[in-house]
Amino acid sequence: MNDDIVVGVDGSAGSRVALDWALAEARRHSCTVRAVIGVGSGTPEPIWPHSADEVAEQAAHLLHRTVTEAIAAVPATTAATSTPVAAARVAAAASVAVTPVAVAEEVVDQPGAQALLTVGHDARMIVVGARGRGLLHRLRVGAVSTSVAVHAPVPVVIARGGNDQPGHGFLQQPRPVVVGVDGSPNSLAALVWAAAEADLRGVELIAVHAWFAALPVPFAATPVDITQALGDQAATVLDEAIARVRDELPAGLRPQRRTVPCSPSQALLAAGKECDLVVVGARGHGGFAELLLGSVSHQCMIHSAVPVAIIRSP
Repeated sequence: MNDDIVVGVDGSAGSRVALDWALAEARRHSCTVRAVIGVGSGTPEPIWPHSADEVAEQAAHLLHRTVTEAIAAVPATTAATSTPVAAARVAAAASVAVTPVAVAEEVVDQPGAQALLTVGHDARMIVVGARGRGLLHRLRVGAVSTSVAVHAPVPVVIARGGNDQPGHGFLQQPRPVVVGVDGSPNSLAALVWAAAEADLRGVELIAVHAWFAALPVPFAATPVDITQALGDQAATVLDEAIARVRDELPAGLRPQRRTVPCSPSQALLAAGKECDLVVVGARGHGGFAELLLGSVSHQCMIHSAVPVAIIRSP
């Protein structure tokens, strides 16, 4: 596996948000960004009104302009803060923000998703925007983003910020990272990955385990002793999951533990409102375990207002 962060760029506002996020993440990791634009049609017959060389040239120009604008838009100042801790975090973010990032620009003769999967098959992570310029660009999550999230063997981040407008400022006043934990291999991998991200950002890690879906009868009709037992069982599952990967967590990091009586997707989406990043395993112990992308991760992709990272166990 190489150390690069691969990001998809197609000229859309969503891909610009993804590029902003990838640049911010690369500054934290001190690594290279590989900005990729796919120009292939996926069909044996040409569908563009221009020659392949002209299409590639136009794509290269679009890619270079987008990267140049994104690098130039890094904020020179950060917002004022009211507490010493917040001020320290903003100062740290500001020092990272001025760190130069090496960006490699690549035009690939493959359709968007295939191009990203090819270039990013061994990357540190692949970053995509929630929507692109395709026929489904009005949907909450586009076809390219979904395809990459389903098939990539490396972590995939669906980047969002504000109203999916560029220049959101992903380095300002960092907030916690939240991760869903159910004890499955993918959720344990997500926990380890999220812990490293929280440690790198200098923020708290919130580990969430939801248990309401396990109730056999309506919650209102459930005796108090049964709900208490279910809550205790959920706390045990979360404690045991954290204990299983304790040696892989950054030294000194103590996850905040939350057991929540609701569905996993609802719990993560609610927690995500106070966080900068939602981390989830590609699939867990639910009824959709046979799918490449689980129902919880898919719901978070669709509905989260902040970036979502989807992690698979090695």
